[in-house]
Amino acid sequence: TFDLSFVERNPKFDKVERSLTDESFASKYNNFYEFGGTKGIWENAQALPTENWKVEVTGLVKNSRTYDLDDLQKKFPLEERIYRFRCVEAWAMVVPWIGFPMNKLIDDVEPTSAAKFVRFTTYYDPKITTGPLHFGSLPWPYTEGLRIEEMANDLAFFATGIYGHSLPKQHGAPIRMVVPWKYGFKGAKSLVKIEFLDKQPATFWNTI
Repeated sequence: TFDLSFVERNPKFDKVERSLTDESFASKYNNFYEFGGTKGIWENAQALPTENWKVEVTGLVKNSRTYDLDDLQKKFPLEERIYRFRCVEAWAMVVPWIGFPMNKLIDDVEPTSAAKFVRFTTYYDPKITTGPLHFGSLPWPYTEGLRIEEMANDLAFFATGIYGHSLPKQHGAPIRMVVPWKYGFKGAKSLVKIEFLDKQPATFWNTI
């Protein structure tokens, strides 16, 4: 991991009504179905290959881009935000994410007026991301969607770090979506593609 302790906390997101979750809990209690169906997948997730990572941004935009990690770090200034989220499974965490607002990427690629939705796609390689075998057939690769207005909301965030360092693989290294009003730890991780669309995309969950 890379040290990101120099990143300043955004004062608009510097506190919540609970203390931070201890990193030892947050780093070993994860949802990442590509590596298994339990919460204890952090060891399996170390198989994720993150070298020479690229994220393709395409669809209904004026400026299609393919970013590597260096592009992302230089083009979009990083900040830290404290976000609280609760899961429908009756657990909660308070986490210090590091990254940049999604609306900065919107500004860079300039969606056309026809773009109404956005689809986020997670890395998938059936030889590496074997999934929870007892779940049966699943609609890989994992995808999530937002309305473009949701992506433009100041709360919508791309995380590249957590707890003062770069994202561990079990959190969705090297870049994941963080939308505190939905998805929780189930959001799209290890992003490889972001597509701006005119129609609501099918996602992993509504396909199931």
